[in-house]
Amino acid sequence: MKEILIIRSVSFQQLDLNLPAIKEKYGECRISLLTHEHGVKLAEKYSDIEKIYVYPYKSGFSIDNKVQELENKEFDVVVVPVTNINGGGFFNVLKFSKSIKCSERVICNVVSDITNFTMGDIYLREIKNFLMKFVSIIGTIVISPIILLMLLIKLKSIEKK
Repeated sequence: MKEILIIRSVSFQQLDLNLPAIKEKYGECRISLLTHEHGVKLAEKYSDIEKIYVYPYKSGFSIDNKVQELENKEFDVVVVPVTNINGGGFFNVLKFSKSIKCSERVICNVVSDITNFTMGDIYLREIKNFLMKFVSIIGTIVISPIILLMLLIKLKSIEKK
């Protein structure tokens, strides 16, 4: 029987949509859920979830914040639900999933498509995020003086009228 851990990074309404797809894909399995403390009571309503782990931090999921209760556990599958198609905006959760021992990591998107992602995918996203930040900073540095100059010229023309 497969051991599955869902890292709850989405609303419970989204989880309601994703849970049937997860059960269908993995058949008979044991599902656990990792959630923040404020989500425990709502998570208890799910009969399909056998174990609820508490993320003991107030902040969002971070690779720096380990969950001691999970350090000696190994799962067959770690599921990261996301509220879009490609997982954009959930990089912190994907990165956090590296702290959990498992055989397979998957993203379950807003339409309940389940796709694998690897450690390589996480590192690739990390490099892409760094490059995008770098390009944004360089772009801002290059464009700002041009825009400032254009605004000053426009201000001068407004003053003359």
